[in-house]
Amino acid sequence: MTSLSLEPMFDSIVVAIAAAIAVLTVLWIVTPPTTSPQQRWILFALRSLAALVLLLAAFRPTLVRSDRRPADASLIVAIDSSRSMTLSDGRGNDRWSQQRKAYSDLISGLISLDETLSIKVLTYDSKTRLIESPSPESLEGIVPDGELTDLEVAATASIEAAGGQPIAGIVMMGDGTQTATAQGGGPLGVAQTLNSIGIPLWTIPIGPSGDVSTSRDVVIESLPESFSLYAGNQVEIPFSVSTRGLAGISVPIELTWIAQDGRKVVAAQRNVLPEKALDSVAVSIPTTTPPPGSYRLVVEAKAQNGELITTNNLQIAFVDVREGGGRILYFEGQPRLEQKYLRRSLAQFPDLDITYQWIPRDTSPSWPIDFAPQLKRGRFDAFILGDLDASALGDAQLQLLSERVAEGAGLVTLGGYHAYEPGGYATSPLAEVLPIKLDTSIPRALVVGSDSLIADDSNPGQVTNEIAIQIAKPHLLTRLLGDDDTRTWLSLPPQLGANRFTHPKIAPGVEVLLESPDKNPLLVIGEYGRGRTAAIAFDSTWRWWPAGQNEIHRRFWRQLILWLLNRDTTAEDTIALQMDTRRFPTTAVSEFQASLPYADEATLDVLWVAELIDESGASKSLETIIQDGGNRVTGRVVDIAPGLYRLRVSDGAPTSKIAPAEIGFQVVDQSRELEQPIADPVYLKQLAEVTSSHGGAAFEPDDMSLLIDEIAKRRRRAEVPVIEKLRLGDGPISGWIVFLLFAGAMTSEWILRRKWSLP
Repeated sequence: MTSLSLEPMFDSIVVAIAAAIAVLTVLWIVTPPTTSPQQRWILFALRSLAALVLLLAAFRPTLVRSDRRPADASLIVAIDSSRSMTLSDGRGNDRWSQQRKAYSDLISGLISLDETLSIKVLTYDSKTRLIESPSPESLEGIVPDGELTDLEVAATASIEAAGGQPIAGIVMMGDGTQTATAQGGGPLGVAQTLNSIGIPLWTIPIGPSGDVSTSRDVVIESLPESFSLYAGNQVEIPFSVSTRGLAGISVPIELTWIAQDGRKVVAAQRNVLPEKALDSVAVSIPTTTPPPGSYRLVVEAKAQNGELITTNNLQIAFVDVREGGGRILYFEGQPRLEQKYLRRSLAQFPDLDITYQWIPRDTSPSWPIDFAPQLKRGRFDAFILGDLDASALGDAQLQLLSERVAEGAGLVTLGGYHAYEPGGYATSPLAEVLPIKLDTSIPRALVVGSDSLIADDSNPGQVTNEIAIQIAKPHLLTRLLGDDDTRTWLSLPPQLGANRFTHPKIAPGVEVLLESPDKNPLLVIGEYGRGRTAAIAFDSTWRWWPAGQNEIHRRFWRQLILWLLNRDTTAEDTIALQMDTRRFPTTAVSEFQASLPYADEATLDVLWVAELIDESGASKSLETIIQDGGNRVTGRVVDIAPGLYRLRVSDGAPTSKIAPAEIGFQVVDQSRELEQPIADPVYLKQLAEVTSSHGGAAFEPDDMSLLIDEIAKRRRRAEVPVIEKLRLGDGPISGWIVFLLFAGAMTSEWILRRKWSLP
């Protein structure tokens, strides 16, 4: 509505009228001093114009316009930018695409709705970011990569985004799944705060809804992250298959070997039939190991119709397949320091797999212990027999052991009070296998439960004083670190005792390699059938470790085992490389260490280089820490993207003869955002209903027109009276017009009087 009114100066109409009378009186009395009627009327008109302008300024006519308009306010739109928005929306697209369309429809309708409504848009995950100059295209170029969703942070930031301006409402889009740890009162607490101050919350659930038990999912779990296997062996691959919503539906499972060059071979196929809606089935599939090399073993379940997440349908294990044997079975009757350090040394080598079997003496009433499964053909490639009485295994199983050696397995016997003759082996089937002759006249040692045997320390088959070791014949097995093997052996701590060997057998391949200073044999090697044997009289090589000769200890025992396995080629040093874990999430750290099996003067100047190689072949250097005088290096793999990688450690020297080592590993994406494929629209509806008394409600993504109508309706309810006054002289334009008219009229009148020579 528009009206015209007067607002005179000093807010007094009396003063304005008095001023008008005074101006008119002066105008009437003071006439132009000229006798020319024309000049008189021109001057009178100019004076009248000036007087009229003065009167208008005094009465100040005002144009008053009254209207009702919505008050200025902010509307906040919060957009979910977490990684869960990359999941399926249940309609064939991802949730981010569905959210972008809903946002574009909403903003397009709001921009032309109300000029007094300030629209502010922010994205949220675990943090929030404000979008400058919101438009329907604002979400283009934004990648939903947030690791967590925090609805509480989103709601709190929406209130702060208004900057103190009244809030018309908050629109929150997203899948409604809270993955971040709630702080304070959580999202519900913020919704209650909005309700208390009269702000409506409108939510727009994005993504498929449904009960968790009705959604479909297949997960491969519990597959060991790595295997060390041997070519041509039969091996069981254990894992589990967890299913959801697939009761009674057969799920195909496939095992695939992937070589380093990318070649794929399907190893086995099976079907798993879940019995319940939520089920977990333990599976073990036998397969034959491929030729030597490094492989990835992929266990994959075929994607099922209706699955929203398929990245968990497979797991990868890293497999190192080695040539020939390397599986060692160690029988021991006395848990001495020797077995501890022997196992520690052999465990340093990934190509040797040692199984330790301790048979306590106090179990003698139940001897022989059944080890027939362990003594089956092909189960183990070498055997170590420690300080163990022959009765613990019995003649039948010792005969099996003899057959395994004849077929090609290796056997090494150690010294001890219950070894060789004192252990009863002189009359056992193993006597024929050993490279030494056993004296049947030497009495047995005392065994628990038997009073007819003599005590340990009085056995004539033992040498109880310290014994130095010297080389009887140079051989691959007598080579140690350094240039002078003879001096090296003599420098080692002496043995605390030894078994007394009568004499070695006279047969092809039998040799005495080590002896005592008085020429008693200490290490005798030989052959039996297709296998190799070694008889060691002593059992105190553990003393080399405390003396700082652990590298010599490792070299001696590795050389002996490789010789027994017919793999005694040591022309080239290799690097032993290990990682703490070979399948780990992006948030974890995996440490690695690399070392040389042998350290001598030629290898102490190794220039360690560690590289990380991704699937594309691009490499990246890793920081390392050199230890043990340069013989060992450690490092960490941290903060890398999900994917398959290879870790390579090499010497780095251009002319190095040390072969590099390389192992594969996987960095997996275990984001909590991607673990839950189902959206939670119920939770968003509950948050909106908290503010229902102020108009809060939930809307479907396709119903943005309904939300726009609701916002428009609330804006009309928020209208307030607005009065606008256009008063003469208040603005710069009208003020200048009044001034110019008055000044122009008076100036013109003065110029004309000068021109006409009037006073």
